[in-house]
Amino acid sequence: MLRPLFLLCFMLPLLGYSQSNYPSYQDLNSALSKLTTNSSFKESTIGLSYGGEKIRLFKLETSSQPKPTLLIVAGVDGKHPAGVVSAVEMLKYFQALPGDSIQRLLKNKSIWVIPLANPDAYKRNSSTEHWLSGNARQIDNDRDGRVDEDPTVDLNKDGLISQMRVSTVSGNMVADTLYTNILVHAGQEQAKGGAVYKLYNEGIDLDLDGRFSEDGEGGVNIDRNFTYNYNPFISETGDYAASEPETRALLDVLYTNPQISTVLHFGLGNNLSKPEAFDSGKANARIVSSWLKPDVNVSEVISRRYNKLTDALGKGKIIPAAGGSFSNTVYYHVGKYSFVTPVWWINGVADEGNASPEKRIDHENKVFAKWVADQQIEKAILPWVKVEHPNFPDQLVEVGGVIESAKNNPPVPLLKDAVELHAKFVTDLLDAMPSLQFEKSVVTSLGEDIYRIEVSVANTGLMSTYPAIADKLKLSSKFKTVCKLSNSQKFVSGKRLELYPTLEAGQARTFTWLVRGKGKVEVQVGCPSAGEQIIEISL
Repeated sequence: MLRPLFLLCFMLPLLGYSQSNYPSYQDLNSALSKLTTNSSFKESTIGLSYGGEKIRLFKLETSSQPKPTLLIVAGVDGKHPAGVVSAVEMLKYFQALPGDSIQRLLKNKSIWVIPLANPDAYKRNSSTEHWLSGNARQIDNDRDGRVDEDPTVDLNKDGLISQMRVSTVSGNMVADTLYTNILVHAGQEQAKGGAVYKLYNEGIDLDLDGRFSEDGEGGVNIDRNFTYNYNPFISETGDYAASEPETRALLDVLYTNPQISTVLHFGLGNNLSKPEAFDSGKANARIVSSWLKPDVNVSEVISRRYNKLTDALGKGKIIPAAGGSFSNTVYYHVGKYSFVTPVWWINGVADEGNASPEKRIDHENKVFAKWVADQQIEKAILPWVKVEHPNFPDQLVEVGGVIESAKNNPPVPLLKDAVELHAKFVTDLLDAMPSLQFEKSVVTSLGEDIYRIEVSVANTGLMSTYPAIADKLKLSSKFKTVCKLSNSQKFVSGKRLELYPTLEAGQARTFTWLVRGKGKVEVQVGCPSAGEQIIEISL
């Protein structure tokens, strides 16, 4: 079982949960600092945020010798504090394991966790009830040459930023018949039968550009600032790809640690509930935009195992990755297996099949409203309150409706079951990662002081030693053999160094050298992401 969550999470009303119970930045850091009392936990700093906060990395490993590593990252997008708390609780889960269990788990693998990749966002957001994506940099979100000229405005002074509906005959939204505090897209008959609205985010259009409170604090969204499919000139993406220190710190970890095999991102995306799909045209284009076929096969295996382990949570909502996302960059530009999950979702929210975007949004909001009512969630859907609005002086304007951040961030106690299931998935994913098994080397004397050396290795994991896309990128440390001879020895056939393509799950490979002369031979076989072994042979 998981250790108790932060004490403040239990200081809740007897009736109903509140959306404002995420730990403060200080409490979060305090909880993280207590983790290193376990000898298997080592903490380091990978860099500083734009605001000067440490980006902390926790290593769960039994030795300093590099081993195939699973990297877990959370808190890239500031709108997802649930991922941060899940990562912290995951660390506490592994800290609480008995010593012999953690030793078995980490015998041939390591787990690294970056629980808060964007500390500026969490530090700012946890002091309010408005969860914004970006770091502490001041930016021109609407690209009009001015900075923060259209800030967030709490029109009804309730301390929350919700929705704003404006009554107008040209509107396309109506109140839902069952959950009257949410709006749904109006059908033709609905539009005739009652008030029709246009729906906006709560705020004021101070710069008169037709958008409301779109340029305030919030900074660069780190999950839109990575290099793959980066979108320039879009709100929150930054001046250029990898412009932010947080982005570069994460990339440095990935590029300088070839032993990282797989990355699991607790974020606002999901390629685990439904596996990646293969698209031949996109996979063979000059700029690859589809997982390659061998990697899709791995994605299907991991997705099946994930869905089986998380079945109690219901079918997960598919969330496609946006441009400049961390998870897509990990696969397409770094060449690592990359999986992303929001960890928690409302059961039933993903059951609309191939419905139109409008129907899908309406379905999601109705499921959300039912969940809020059933769980008695406070500060998630608000009653509509009339306000005076300078941009609509002669119209009925009301503030209320859905708090968007509540859809992906439940009250902390409700994360418990999801975190437990994902802790089991992490253990399962660790087992599925590539693992090399070495057979005893075979030496055969061929006469005339010539010896044949045979070394065989099999990949007993469920994943290739590294993704097939890594062979295209030529950035990952490839599968290799290094055969070192004594001074008196010479190769008859074979080379000192040979590079090979990835070794797929279940595959075996035998390497052969012919060597003239007695003495010691040292053979190194493998790759950092799957494991390496040095074999000493006497001829």
